[in-house]
Amino acid sequence: MAHNNQTNLSEQLQLLHELQYSDHEMPYQAAGKIYSNKQFRNLDTNRDVRLLDTIAVALTTGNPGDVFAASFDKRQQVQLVLSKNGPPTPEDVSAANELISLIGSPSVADAIDLFPFLIRRCGVNIDKRIHNLHTSIQDGELLNDFTLALQAYTPEANIQAEFPAAGADMFFEDYRNAVPAFATVWGDFVEMLTNETAQGLDAEDVASSVQKYAELFVLADALRRSPFLKTLTDDRNLSNKDRKERAEKMKRRLDKVCQYISGVSHLIQKAKRLFPIPHRWVTDTFTGTGEGVFDLCDSAYDAVANGLDQSSLSPETLDKLNRHFPSIIGNWEKNHTVHACIHAELRIILHFGPSSLHDTHVHPIGVSKRSCFCCVLWMESHNRIFRTQWMTSGSHGKPYANWALPGAACSYAIGADGRSSVDDAVLELVSTRLTDALDWLFPGQKRISDEHVSSGDDSSDDGEEPSVWQQRVVDLAINPLLTSVAYT
Repeated sequence: MAHNNQTNLSEQLQLLHELQYSDHEMPYQAAGKIYSNKQFRNLDTNRDVRLLDTIAVALTTGNPGDVFAASFDKRQQVQLVLSKNGPPTPEDVSAANELISLIGSPSVADAIDLFPFLIRRCGVNIDKRIHNLHTSIQDGELLNDFTLALQAYTPEANIQAEFPAAGADMFFEDYRNAVPAFATVWGDFVEMLTNETAQGLDAEDVASSVQKYAELFVLADALRRSPFLKTLTDDRNLSNKDRKERAEKMKRRLDKVCQYISGVSHLIQKAKRLFPIPHRWVTDTFTGTGEGVFDLCDSAYDAVANGLDQSSLSPETLDKLNRHFPSIIGNWEKNHTVHACIHAELRIILHFGPSSLHDTHVHPIGVSKRSCFCCVLWMESHNRIFRTQWMTSGSHGKPYANWALPGAACSYAIGADGRSSVDDAVLELVSTRLTDALDWLFPGQKRISDEHVSSGDDSSDDGEEPSVWQQRVVDLAINPLLTSVAYT
């Protein structure tokens, strides 16, 4: 039974993935997409989730499937609980020991001091974030959005006020006393950022990488705080929906690039008095789960027919499917075998076990990557059924076929029939989402439901930053000699 449930679920999730489904982007969701739940978090929860997110990010290598999660166990002495998608490697354990020791070290004041560790451990992930930002900011549609929006935008009389981040004023020195129109300055900033993100960092040359990243941070920080960009991301005009989405995507990527300086510096500042603290890894051997290797049904056409509850597809449906998703057959064959695993954030919940049922407080989990579609469904179902308050900072709403049902590993959810009430809720919700997605693509064959709401983003909107480390980053961006001295 568990094997069949997992295979069916993986097929449904793979099909949703091939149909380019995101729980934030289906047109019938009147609630709109919500990437971050920051506005609903109290100050203590917001502080904890920011720290935990950054710890998870500071451990991630950026290699495929390497997703980390972190939470605090506050039941007695405060402990940090760490997990990943799968068992931790000796390198993971060593990196966590080093990170926690460095955060508490008197010689580490901010992210700059931690950068030799970060580039060694997280270099691939840092470069991935730089590359993704470069891709966004080069997007022709987004650049056209800027051009059109700038024509209707009224900037501050003092154009420097349009770039409120510390250090941004250093770029105005090139204009001397003749600062051009705001549209020109914005274009110059975008061009400079495009050039800065054209290449990644050099892990073999820490000094040059620190200086380059300092320059990149100042530019990215200036753009993400820009009132002009805010007018695009806050736009409620439905006719500008696509433009808003492109601006939001760029803003998230600006935040991600900045997190390795602003987020890490914030972590060091806030955790210095607590670290080093005891920590442990989730190494539990969970049994009775959906983890394992599974083969999907032979063809994506079969999966679509199953989703539509039909024995075969009509010529019209086949034609539309092939026109809109020309790669679906090839992708299905390539991903025919699925290696399902329990994701890192759920491993933490399972590790805490029934004891978490007696905790009435919000229990945040930090993640190195926004929670997936199924992790959010499982946590929401668990919270609803058992009145717990597990949460991450947000979700990207995307389905992954490798998501494994926790099954009997969540023993207290198993009913008299041997089934998990939480898993069953997820199976039903995924089936409903697939029904809705197929009905949208092939109208009239299924009924659309209208109750979907999802949340999340690993938001790194840092607010006001500590002036000491911020000024240090600006100084490094201006004067490369400072970095050479620091790392030689």
